[in-house]
Amino acid sequence: MTEETPRERLAYWLYRGLERVAMSVPETAGRALALAGGRLAFRALDGVRLTVERNQAMVLGEEPGSPLARSAAREAFELYARYWFDTFRLRTLPPEEIKARTEIVGIERIDRALERGRGCITALPHMGNWDLAGAWLAVNGYRIVSVAEELRPRRLAELFLRHREALGMRIIPLAGDGHVGQQLARLLSENWIVALVADRDLSGRGVPVEMFGSPRRLPAGPALLSLSTGAPLMVCPVYTRPAGWRIEIGEPLSAPRTGNTREDVATLTRLMAREFERAIAACPVDWHMFQPAWER
Repeated sequence: MTEETPRERLAYWLYRGLERVAMSVPETAGRALALAGGRLAFRALDGVRLTVERNQAMVLGEEPGSPLARSAAREAFELYARYWFDTFRLRTLPPEEIKARTEIVGIERIDRALERGRGCITALPHMGNWDLAGAWLAVNGYRIVSVAEELRPRRLAELFLRHREALGMRIIPLAGDGHVGQQLARLLSENWIVALVADRDLSGRGVPVEMFGSPRRLPAGPALLSLSTGAPLMVCPVYTRPAGWRIEIGEPLSAPRTGNTREDVATLTRLMAREFERAIAACPVDWHMFQPAWER
């Protein structure tokens, strides 16, 4: 086993500590701590702050460094801190409370897809609380599977695997045997919901798209999986609300088939990008994009 670096050990104990705090302190106190932590991070992490500010500026049509972009970045840090508190605290909430604090729009679109027996694919941007979306579906009796990117150290990846499985989701690690697509296709054939957070290309080989007037790349996986299995692809953003969350289930994305798989994947991915753009524009500060979203 590869030896952990000091930074990796620190990351593990930070998340482990956050998990314990979120699951043990009263919610009001925990939210206050999260807000303070978000504000502290905004002031202390100069490089990350500049990255978030640039991303927010792009969405808002501002110049990086403008008062509006800086204010949006500050609020983005605060909401991201709340995400981390909320996501661990979800495990302490009874199913009825998760239901009561979540507003969901368009669930009938998932139900219609499942009636056809091919499952469905929900593509999410890093918005609001995607763990909450999985937990809501699970407590309402839906079978949901997602994919987890490889994290270091290994025990940090295992912490998140256990956490999301405790919320009722099945998780397939990307660091597994390399047959993730085959596993997801099999589960779709068994009428599962596949949830993919898909607004960042980790491979460097994603589909070129345009978002907010500038080129970037998105992963081809959601579109390729949809086209190869017949499962509909829907964009489903989650938004943070003062006392809970709002999930929006989009219409299935549709485009004429040309017979050229590469072109069809690109077309469907660009439609996904357009829906991501609309979702992010509706609440830019709720977009937890803390890595460069566009090439500079």
